[in-house]
Amino acid sequence: MPCSMASEGQAPASVVTTTPFWRTPFFAMLVITAGALLVYLNSFSIPFVFDDEPSILGNPTIRSLASAWWPPTDYGSITVAGRPLLNFSLGVSYAISGTKVWGYHALNILIHVLAGLVLFGGVRRTLQRPGLEPRFGAQAAEIALVTALLWTLHPLQTESVTYIIQRAESLVSLCYLLTLYCFIRSIGPETSRAWRFGAFGCCLLGMMAKEVMVSAPLIVALYDRIFVAGSWREVWARRRGFHLALAATWLVLFGLLLMNFDRGGSVGFGMKTTAVDYALTQAYAISHYLWLTVWPSPLILDYGPALVRGWSHIFWPALLIVSLAVASLWTAWRGRPIGFC
Repeated sequence: MPCSMASEGQAPASVVTTTPFWRTPFFAMLVITAGALLVYLNSFSIPFVFDDEPSILGNPTIRSLASAWWPPTDYGSITVAGRPLLNFSLGVSYAISGTKVWGYHALNILIHVLAGLVLFGGVRRTLQRPGLEPRFGAQAAEIALVTALLWTLHPLQTESVTYIIQRAESLVSLCYLLTLYCFIRSIGPETSRAWRFGAFGCCLLGMMAKEVMVSAPLIVALYDRIFVAGSWREVWARRRGFHLALAATWLVLFGLLLMNFDRGGSVGFGMKTTAVDYALTQAYAISHYLWLTVWPSPLILDYGPALVRGWSHIFWPALLIVSLAVASLWTAWRGRPIGFC
C-alpha cells in the first residue's frame, strides 16, 4: 500500500527555527561580562584616593549595615551625604572586605556590568517595538550588543569604575536603566504589574544614589510618548497614575537635599564664582565631554579650576549645545525616535 499523503487542506508541519547561540541574550551576557572583566581586572589593587578617604575610611556609618542607610549629614560636601543607597553599598563592601580595597572594586565592577546588561536588554526590546521592528528587528540583538559594549567598555567609564567613590555614577546609572527597562517590560496587555512596581522601586532607589536621577521620570514619560502611546494625550489617558508615581519619587530627593543644605559644595556651586561664569565654563565642559565620547583622548582625572569668562571664548561650544538642545526638544516633542537619542 503506498504511503499516505497529507490530505488536502491539512495544515503543514510547523517549522521550528533555532536562534543561533551568538544571537541569544546569554551570549551577549557572556561577552559584556568578559569584556568588562578583561578591561578592569587590573583595578582591584587601586588604593583609596581623594574623596574615598572621608567617605569610606572616615565614615563610621558604613561599619554596620543597619546604620549604612543613614550617611553623615554634618558636612554636606562629603560624597555620600544625602545619598543613602550609595552609603549602603559602601557598607556592603565594608562587610565583605573591611578596609581592603578589593571588595569595593569588585562591587564597582559588578554594578557596572549589570548596568551594561540592562542596557543591552532595553535597546534590544526597543528595537523590537512595532514602530522599529520592520527596520531593525532582524538585527536587534547585534545592535543592542554593540551599543552595550560601547557603553560598558568606553574609556570615559574608567573613573566611574576604578575610582571607588565614583560608584555614585555607576550606581545611579544602574537604577536609571533599570527604571526604564522595567517600564519597557511592563507595557503590553499580558505583562505583570510587578514590572511597574519594579520601575517605581528602582526610580526611588536611584533618587537615593545621586541627584541626576531627577530626570528619570521625564525620560520614562518621553519613552512612553515616542515608542508606546504615540501622543502625550494617550500617555496621560493610559498611564497617568504610573507616571505620577514616578514623579512622586522627587519628594524623596528633595527631602534628602533639604537635609544637606551645603550639598552643592561637592558639585561646584560652593566655589567663589558667579553663576554666569559657572554656566559659561559648563558650556565648554559639556562640549568637551561630547567630543571625548567620540575620541576619548586625552583623558584627565582633574581638568583644574580654570573658569571661562566671556562668551567670545565659548561661541562654538555654546552654538553646538544650543543646536543639539533645540533639535532634541523639537524631534522629541514630535515623537521622532531620534529625539529620544
